[in-house]
Amino acid sequence: MSLTDDELRDILARAEELDSVARRGAERTADVAALIGAAEEVGLSRRAVERALAERLDLPLAPPTVGSLAWARSIDGRCYVAEVLATTPESTQVRFLRGGEHAIPTEGVRPCGFLPGERVSCDWPMWGPWTGTVVAYTPERQRIKLSDGWGSTRTFRLSEVWLAPAAAAPERDRRRASMVLLGIGGAVGALLGSLLTALLLR
Repeated sequence: MSLTDDELRDILARAEELDSVARRGAERTADVAALIGAAEEVGLSRRAVERALAERLDLPLAPPTVGSLAWARSIDGRCYVAEVLATTPESTQVRFLRGGEHAIPTEGVRPCGFLPGERVSCDWPMWGPWTGTVVAYTPERQRIKLSDGWGSTRTFRLSEVWLAPAAAAPERDRRRASMVLLGIGGAVGALLGSLLTALLLR
């Protein structure tokens, strides 16, 4: 088989690219093993570290098993908590805790553990849709305790929480926090203006 100079260059460039990816993969595996070892030494569980790595690096998690709870993507793009009823390589049959039974494509279902520090969304009283941080999870009661990030905590049923589409939650929370801070700033400004007026009229 004879190859042109261009074909040879393309093949060698691709081989170099593949070799580089393989080296980076080996380095990443070593880095991950070192990180897990260091985390275990300071008292963190291997499961928690592996889950954090999977979420951060967008690695696939082990598929959920029948009878377990999982995040299942709904038609609105959000992921809600659901019980896994059956699995096939292509789809997972789930029953949403909010109601409704559906077959979801496998890539739209992933395990949920509600680890402390995990971020989930809910309808927070007085705030509306809000992304909070998991403080505690009570499996037998299917309750989750969240912090709003401003010093308040509240307990929700699992059916009341969801995962927002990746880009939507932070942007919405930033807008809502900006509006709250703007309102607080306006109230403080009005109060200072009243005090200043009272002092000037004395």
